[in-house]
Amino acid sequence: MVVTNADGKSTTVTSGAPTTPASSKPAKPKTPVHVALKFSDGSTFGVGIPIIAYLSRHIGDAKAFSAATKVTVNGTPIKGAWYFEPSSADKKYPVEAHYRPQNYWPAHAQVHMDLPVKGLSAGGTLAYDDSLTSDFATGAANISTVDDSTHTITVTSDGKQFGRFPVSLGASDTPTRSGVKVIMEKGASICMSGPGYSECGVKYTQRLTYDGEYLHAAPWNLRNIGHADSSNGCTNMTTADALKVYNFLKIGDVVMYPNANGGKMQLGQGYGDWNVPWSQWQTGGMYRTR
Repeated sequence: MVVTNADGKSTTVTSGAPTTPASSKPAKPKTPVHVALKFSDGSTFGVGIPIIAYLSRHIGDAKAFSAATKVTVNGTPIKGAWYFEPSSADKKYPVEAHYRPQNYWPAHAQVHMDLPVKGLSAGGTLAYDDSLTSDFATGAANISTVDDSTHTITVTSDGKQFGRFPVSLGASDTPTRSGVKVIMEKGASICMSGPGYSECGVKYTQRLTYDGEYLHAAPWNLRNIGHADSSNGCTNMTTADALKVYNFLKIGDVVMYPNANGGKMQLGQGYGDWNVPWSQWQTGGMYRTR
């Protein structure tokens, strides 16, 4: 149609053509999922340490999280995978994810992880709200083997024996778990009790499980160390031997129990990552990663 303007000029306007853009609703903001890493940069760990990430809420999909992860060892990409599980570490973080390669990390190496997940989908209306990096080193490949048949622990470093020491494992009613464990923390001042003893300030503690299996000095149990299983589930050592092993091992070092008298170590009972077969690990646990 023709419209006459105020100055007398005519303008043709096409009938039905919109004169303003159509209105649209703004996109609904995503619900944020915060990611936090357990370990700070610059630490040196044993070759069994997993990379641990905490998530602030349950997610619906871990594929984008997994695909975005890039890990190098001494600058060379390495193949690894995340495995998700419920977390009891902090109520603010109900989910934790562990990352590891198929085999232990290489010894004497520099590890770098990029986790550029900010803005990526966590499934449904969820999206990660931060991106992170992690840098740490590995020390010597310290692998200890606790043999219940001989009541000894043999500690090796880069394939060479450091020492062989007598131990006492869990009694029949308080057995020690079998399987592969990893030292989680060192030096906590703890109290322990059992039949005939109650001790606080136990020395040279090296935690192996969340519920209280440790390598530690047990001077009250000297008559059984090296001869019989009588502990409350821990690996008892003489004070002198416990000090040597405490000073030598570090967080992330591997301690294997091939024939302990208890049930098999599980992932959520500590850093039990290495007890999960690689084929199962790659499925992602709680959430599919591929």
